[in-house]
Amino acid sequence: MTVTTVLRAARVLDVPAGTMLTGVEVKVRDDMIVEVGPDLTGDLVVDLGDRTLLPGFFDVHLHLTGVRAHAEEIRAPETDILAVRAARDCETLLAAGFTTVRDCGGVTALHLRTLIAEGTIRGPRIFAAGPVLCQTGGHADQHHLPPAEARRSRESLIVDGPWACRAAVREAVRMGADFIKICTTGGVSSERDHPKDAHYTAEEVEAIVDEAHRLGRKVASHAQGRNGVLTAVRAGVDSIEHGYFLDEECVTEMATRGTVYVPTFDLKTFFERTVTTDHGLPEWRVIKQREAMTAMRESLLLAHRTGIQIATGSDYYGVPLRAHGNNADEPIAMVRDGLPPIEALRALTVNSARLLDLDDLTGTIAAGKWADLVAVDGDPLTDIEALRRVAFVMQAGIPIREPARAA
Repeated sequence: MTVTTVLRAARVLDVPAGTMLTGVEVKVRDDMIVEVGPDLTGDLVVDLGDRTLLPGFFDVHLHLTGVRAHAEEIRAPETDILAVRAARDCETLLAAGFTTVRDCGGVTALHLRTLIAEGTIRGPRIFAAGPVLCQTGGHADQHHLPPAEARRSRESLIVDGPWACRAAVREAVRMGADFIKICTTGGVSSERDHPKDAHYTAEEVEAIVDEAHRLGRKVASHAQGRNGVLTAVRAGVDSIEHGYFLDEECVTEMATRGTVYVPTFDLKTFFERTVTTDHGLPEWRVIKQREAMTAMRESLLLAHRTGIQIATGSDYYGVPLRAHGNNADEPIAMVRDGLPPIEALRALTVNSARLLDLDDLTGTIAAGKWADLVAVDGDPLTDIEALRRVAFVMQAGIPIREPARAA
């Protein structure tokens, strides 16, 4: 027999309108929201008390690696250890309210996606890129390894030239990629390049985008410096990841083409903390962090002023200060540096759902949407830190965290 559940909370966030509703309840049947309104009846009533009910959270740029220490980036422990840790991270993410995530590079997520879908482990819905595409010597090329060994890695596909790039897209899709991740600039964490270095030619990126779109996959570009951003945007990528050094030309091109911006903004906090204290990071990385963190706030606010759609991605992967479960750090950091709270909340929900083509199914609280719901203590429109105080999580109509009664 189908059971209907009515969720009753002091406040319900209307994401599109940017307002808090009071006196409104949410009725759930099976995995769907069937009604939103006052004085609803159902087989079971869950009184969440003085809390705010929000749509399930998204993190559209993370990595489920199982890595726990910076040193493991170079010499990782056994793969099965990493996989078990990553599975644990999936459970932690879901308990923190993240009902859907996008893994932006890594083979482990392809398998975790299957385990979650079949019910073997609990976790968010995963959209996974699989291996990252990069040029020889690019950001995802493991510079510390001999070239032949780096090319054997399943974590990246090192390819040069338009036709090889097309073949790499096909290979990633063959492995199960939901979307394609590429690198059109260098990065902060890769020693032998720089965030402002432009990687891949326009012809190579155009080939990747054309092939991916032909196969029904979107393209996300790791792009930090302006030249690599412009190459990616003009070639038609669907999202820019990081975008630390945006300028007026970048945001104009992004706005014209509807390119989504995933600023991974809480990395600014990580950079600030790790340039002032010893966390074992090499000096070359600390130098690049200092340069990036001075530009990140202006890029975020410039994108906002231009009207670019912003989505939340933490770029967390399990190490200290970037541990899964703390992914709400991303919208909180955006607000701390000047983004209006409602815009951060839209980035966390409906904007991210739209990037994944899920906005007809989730991202807002409305009849006909998936019953992905999170209740937090407080009002995140006035106190964004409330996102850390998750009291109740429901995914597809199934309670993940049992509701705690209000004091």
